[in-house]
Amino acid sequence: MGATEPKSTVDSDSLGRFVAASTRLNLLFAIQVIAGLAFAYATGEAGQRITHFLLPFIWSTASVWVVWHTRPDSPRPRVRILAAAVAAAYLLVLFYLSGLLQSSSPSIGQLIGSNAIGVTWGRSLGWSPVLVYVGDWVALTLVPYQTLGLVALAYLVYDALLEVARSAIGGVIGFAACPACVGPMFAPLLAGGASSSSVVLVAGRWGYEIATVLFLVSISILYHRRHLQRLYATVRN
Repeated sequence: MGATEPKSTVDSDSLGRFVAASTRLNLLFAIQVIAGLAFAYATGEAGQRITHFLLPFIWSTASVWVVWHTRPDSPRPRVRILAAAVAAAYLLVLFYLSGLLQSSSPSIGQLIGSNAIGVTWGRSLGWSPVLVYVGDWVALTLVPYQTLGLVALAYLVYDALLEVARSAIGGVIGFAACPACVGPMFAPLLAGGASSSSVVLVAGRWGYEIATVLFLVSISILYHRRHLQRLYATVRN
């Protein structure tokens, strides 16, 4: 009988932590939805459909959660600096692929003028307010939920790169997931319907929903890579 008590205690502790984490996660999501409803009531902007209204809160909740529970660690300052530089470059690539960062053009400059910073509204909370910067060479459009999601991905990549220096296998598993993070960034291209192809048009209609699924899968792989490492070791043995 005594031999089963430690296992029962561990299971009880794990269940308690799971319930507490789920409660906090749902509370964070609910607060955002309430804020979004209040914003929609005040402005009349609730999104084209219910999924468009909810998607920013899904991205934001997942992003805040993984960043809050990720603690990068490296004893060597040089490693931290190098990993931060790579993660910053990775973030710029994601910004470019997502369309948030692009070359400056007259059409963009007409919104707020050249060499200026402005804020645009007109969409539901999470899609706006949008911070826009237009310079001589580049234009930066920061959609709140997308920006937060990309920063969270880059932060997890930074953590994975630090792990490369500590554990070859664990780091490789984490780093191998990074290319998957690029997938969600093609949503703006799909949603634009840039081609007459029926596949592109269908994907474009549901591009942001598809992007959300890809984002959640990518961020989950990166966040749970240590569990995947242990699973891989178990299966291999």
